[in-house]
Amino acid sequence: MIELCGKQVRDTLDELLDPRTTALVVIDMQIGGLTAGHAHGDAGLDLSMMPRVRERCGAAIRAAREHGVKVFHIRVENYVDGASSTPAWLRALHTASGDKPVDLGRLSIKGDPGTEFAPECLPEDGEPVITKRRQSAFVSTELALLLRGHGIESVALVGVSTGGCVEATLRDAVHNDFYAVLLEDAVGAYDVAVHEAALTVMRSRHDVTTVDRAIDAWSRASVAAGSR
Repeated sequence: MIELCGKQVRDTLDELLDPRTTALVVIDMQIGGLTAGHAHGDAGLDLSMMPRVRERCGAAIRAAREHGVKVFHIRVENYVDGASSTPAWLRALHTASGDKPVDLGRLSIKGDPGTEFAPECLPEDGEPVITKRRQSAFVSTELALLLRGHGIESVALVGVSTGGCVEATLRDAVHNDFYAVLLEDAVGAYDVAVHEAALTVMRSRHDVTTVDRAIDAWSRASVAAGSR
């Protein structure tokens, strides 16, 4: 701990990722955004980072369960015909697509098989699933309420996309008074340059580590708990 303004503040990775008060938040690990044959891939977005993200997210989820870290799953789900999207939000999505013709009418539509979770990231019984319709998993959802209801003070974040939903959720986690740690090798984007730029920004302002270092912290906590 360090003292800031007379208050005790978590400082080390072991403190920030204490399994007793940490949740792993898995963002948008859905088939449609990870594999060809859906709106992202059909528009020509770069999916080359996604196999690695799936593997690393799966490793983080398995380790979290093993060490008693609660897992929260986030999914994006839109209504058909843009019914859940205002013109301003459609403009934001269109701009984020850059020069790629993403069919916004097919993007993460409720009931489409593409909105299902990837096999590596399937929720288990009892793990909360939060549905969102904007980038941040905190906007118009019960995420903050459920985290606090489970006694969570810190969140570890993984998923897609780095400069979009991941960064938005990371910032809002801090805005909602949670400690937040990005697991940087378990996030990815549809443009490597955008991914790297987003990581540069987040490294300068937030706590960032790797999946393996997070697992090491959880393992040390498990050993310490077993010795008590």
